[in-house]
Amino acid sequence: MRPSTFIGLPLCTRSNDFGMATAMRALRESGITFGAEKNTPFVDCGDVPLSEIHTDSGAENLKNFPQFIYDTERIQAAVAGVCGEGLMFALGGECSICIGTLAGLKSKIAGEAGMVWIDAHGDFNTPDTTPSGYIGGMCLAFACGRGPKLTGIVREGDHLLREENVVHVANRALDPEEDKAMLSTRMEVYSAAKLREKGVESTVGSAALQLADRCDWIACHLDADSIDPMIIPAVNFPARDGLTLEETRNVVDAVQRTGKLKLFELAGYNSDLDHNRVSATRLVKLTADLFA
Repeated sequence: MRPSTFIGLPLCTRSNDFGMATAMRALRESGITFGAEKNTPFVDCGDVPLSEIHTDSGAENLKNFPQFIYDTERIQAAVAGVCGEGLMFALGGECSICIGTLAGLKSKIAGEAGMVWIDAHGDFNTPDTTPSGYIGGMCLAFACGRGPKLTGIVREGDHLLREENVVHVANRALDPEEDKAMLSTRMEVYSAAKLREKGVESTVGSAALQLADRCDWIACHLDADSIDPMIIPAVNFPARDGLTLEETRNVVDAVQRTGKLKLFELAGYNSDLDHNRVSATRLVKLTADLFA
């Protein structure tokens, strides 16, 4: 995996999760760019300035939506302005960076996009099913055209992702209505338990190859909470029985072997919960291994 550009996206759409907005600084201080760049040099495009939300506002089932749209438009423009021919490494922030990154890349890369989403949670709620109103728990559904209109980001009648072009990996903490919604789609869903039962490399490898057959390019989204919290504890919503670091590498390697990976995202790390920087150190090491 050979990144050509690195960009920091300190997006956080909920006031009490601001540690995800400071994740870039903590991971940079821990050497995340050096860990990757020592293997394959790339252009560091810096961090995109985004909103700081100190008080939540708006509807209870869709908190801080205007700020999310504003920040997503900034991400979209930044990604479109720097994306080159190679792989982009986008560092969040929360998982909802995906809307801006996909929109920005789609303005530069033709064809159908596929997504391998590695996450303990579904992120597939909508304002009708969300228990919290947290956009970070709805962003994959938004990317697939569910939920509110993303005016100014997605053109009328267009889409960022087709549901059948999503492979969801390592989930183990789905909300009941979210689970029903995911089962109603044609996306492929592999829980952490199912991955281990069927074999991580073979299962994801087969799914990724099939995704590559019907898509022109692929994005890979890695939420830090997909990794077991005994290994990476600095996440907002820890869930037991997550992936090991080796299993995580195997999943991403399987996607990379398709030859169609254009975007790798790392999100969900909360620096406020990482007082001794153990999680940051392990994520930096993981990144260096992925880019080796």
